Amino acid sequence: MKGIFVRLIVCFLCLWTFEVQAQGENEAKAISVATSIEDMYAWNKYPSYQTYLDFMQYYADNYPNFCRLDTIGYTTNNRLLLALKISSAPNEELNQPKFFYSAAIHGNELTGTMMLMHFIDTLLSSACEDMAMLRNNLQIYVCPMANPDGTFIAGDNNPGSAVRYNANYVDLNRNYPDIRAGLHPDGEDYQAETEAFMAYARQERFHLSSNLHTGSEVYNYPFDTYRSSQKTHADKDWFETMGQDFVSALQAPNYYFSDVSSSGIIDGGDWYVITGGRQDWHTYFAHCREVTLELSSSYTPQSSQIGNYWGYLHEALLVLPNYCFKGFEGVVVDSLTGESLQDVMISLENHDRDSSEVFSNGQGYFFRPTLPGSYSVTFSKQGYQSKSLSLACDNSLLGLDTIKLVNLNASTGENISKDEAEIKIFPQPAKDILYIQASQSTEYHLFDSQGKLIKQGFLSAGTNKINLENTASGLYLLRTAAGNNKIIIER
Repeated sequence: MKGIFVRLIVCFLCLWTFEVQAQGENEAKAISVATSIEDMYAWNKYPSYQTYLDFMQYYADNYPNFCRLDTIGYTTNNRLLLALKISSAPNEELNQPKFFYSAAIHGNELTGTMMLMHFIDTLLSSACEDMAMLRNNLQIYVCPMANPDGTFIAGDNNPGSAVRYNANYVDLNRNYPDIRAGLHPDGEDYQAETEAFMAYARQERFHLSSNLHTGSEVYNYPFDTYRSSQKTHADKDWFETMGQDFVSALQAPNYYFSDVSSSGIIDGGDWYVITGGRQDWHTYFAHCREVTLELSSSYTPQSSQIGNYWGYLHEALLVLPNYCFKGFEGVVVDSLTGESLQDVMISLENHDRDSSEVFSNGQGYFFRPTLPGSYSVTFSKQGYQSKSLSLACDNSLLGLDTIKLVNLNASTGENISKDEAEIKIFPQPAKDILYIQASQSTEYHLFDSQGKLIKQGFLSAGTNKINLENTASGLYLLRTAAGNNKIIIER
């Protein structure tokens, strides 16, 4: 009897395997591949790798006044990671908000790839006022394919056999530093793709971004590593309002965007908790605001269905970049020299927490998205007198006059000890010993990512050592009179 039972199980598994293989073959047959740019414009075929490269180059070549092709980096198998920058002056750094769209960080989730390729074509080729407004007033970056090694793992002409992972079979959306779980939450080295995207984000300093996925249909916002009962983002209401506007703009049947949440919107960790995701990294570590759009329950819809999704999404995809026109912006300079000040922290009093502040870029420019309301805003930088302003924002972009900060080192000699207490920290990341060079004596407190006090003590003027031998790897906050500093400890 036992032998018969085992044989039945084996037969069942064989039948199941055959059925899965047959289903995969049928899906592969339903995936048509464009082998030229001209082939793409019916928007019912997925690109080959070469067609994708040619497509991106075509727009850079034919719209040079509005478009620049960036090489973000290279994949594990040396394929190109590309982004088109679309702007009224693509080769210049403008004092305008930056928006970043990317797709297919999971190589088999290709609905977003097709939507963003179509988005590029529409944004550049359309003469309508909405498209012209975006081109002229924003800096928009679009990367339709963030994991080409996974997409073309079976060959450059075969997106139908794509896989989720990269060439090292690492999930790239679990490969980023995590707020809660530390530097390597997946136990893997940072992949070539991860390092390239982190470097690109640090270089460009995006203000808003969105990562397009498939497998479900939902607008997912930070944090992914916490349930909302544990921690919410300071801008939770802002994220939800943008999500409501996105869902309202969908031109789709009622059942679309309802398989995860009836509203089509969810706080990331309330769906399911992940660590090492790009959404949380961009939002927390890069001071951007990123959301995840899950666009289709099918990972790679049949070619004949691609047009349906563009019909559903083409209006909604404009909602997110249009949120770059809501909030306030300005430029911060040194009051004496007039030189631009980088890394000035712009914080909303009684609002910002958990790294939700924004910072000025190398030109002193900043953009802070907000909901309409009245805010007390503080501008602060080490070595400068902080400045606070009361602002009333409506539902449009409030442009501020130049913000001037007084350089304390060049002031008349007033002793403002809190702002003059400068420190230097090294090395970063630290291991067993953290060195802190302080300009004057001050207290310090070291907190982990959960806000738990780990160490505290007193720093004397000069070089101090803090022993970290029994401190776990992760991200920590060092608080002194000079302000807050992020510390990375890596074993």
